[in-house]
Amino acid sequence: MRSKLIILFYVIITPYLAISQIETVLDTTSNQLVNEEDITILLDSIDCPEALPASHFYTDAWKNEHTISAHIFKKDTIYVLPLENENTGKFVFPCSGHVISKYGYRGKRMHTGIDMKQKHGDSIVAAWGGVVRMARMGYYGYGGIVVIRHDNGLETVYAHLSRVSVRSNQKVEAGELIGRAGRTGRASTEHLHFETRFLYNHFNPSTIIDFDNQMLITDTLIVSKDNFQSVEAYRKKEGNTKDIINTDSVYTAVPQYANDSLATDSDIETPPKDPIEPQTIYTPQYHIIKKGDTLYGLTKKYHTSIKRLCEINNISENDTLHIGQKIKLR
Repeated sequence: MRSKLIILFYVIITPYLAISQIETVLDTTSNQLVNEEDITILLDSIDCPEALPASHFYTDAWKNEHTISAHIFKKDTIYVLPLENENTGKFVFPCSGHVISKYGYRGKRMHTGIDMKQKHGDSIVAAWGGVVRMARMGYYGYGGIVVIRHDNGLETVYAHLSRVSVRSNQKVEAGELIGRAGRTGRASTEHLHFETRFLYNHFNPSTIIDFDNQMLITDTLIVSKDNFQSVEAYRKKEGNTKDIINTDSVYTAVPQYANDSLATDSDIETPPKDPIEPQTIYTPQYHIIKKGDTLYGLTKKYHTSIKRLCEINNISENDTLHIGQKIKLR
């Protein structure tokens, strides 16, 4: 009788467990899976880098696997970054809740973002419009994570999510739902860990955002060497009273000038091409998991090995494949 009950448990319960795993990864505001017809995925953007946000800054290949993909930050360049334009839309504060941990060192450990207290399942939205570069559950101490690249040159990071409601390469609008708050990863309470980055370098979000009033405190970010400053702070520190840049020139990497001040409109020229030979663009290939797919089946279809697929996707051969999961082939 006991053996019959065990068999019955596996027959009835196991399919529901599998469905629950899929929903954890792909669930939106309802209990249904993401409908691929309702979202815009830039599947062709991998082969067309110029279609991606801020492609003139990000000269490396578009990758979905990690928060940091390359080291391309140039310390001898002043970057002028207007924060809002027609592609980013107006800034939207990503969540409700108050700050419980600020950016900076915790003893010897660097805390690279700002934490805001949440209730389990609270809505997390995109701060600006952009394209999702990374979306996954179980990413090291971050847990459930979404990384969005915006057309102002920034990337925003949203971590410890209980649910991820978007997919890599998906276009999102400012204020669009991207996930639900939780305490996945290394977290002692439900909260949103929020980061701002430029060229994969994190900086204090409070440089540009007033977290008490949930609004931007500047319209332009200035990045000089390792310093991230609002345009107002830069002017005050450098004693520069000139106009920074015509805001119609939305993305500009301004060369360092001899007088160590930013150029006026008439001073700005097209930056010279980098004398360094450009990188060879690596074009990854992916397979989107469908019902019935297995690692063994993928090895036969794409003439590769299970060991190779596991290595480049950081998975094991015993891991469960989820519908909609992206498997890197090379």
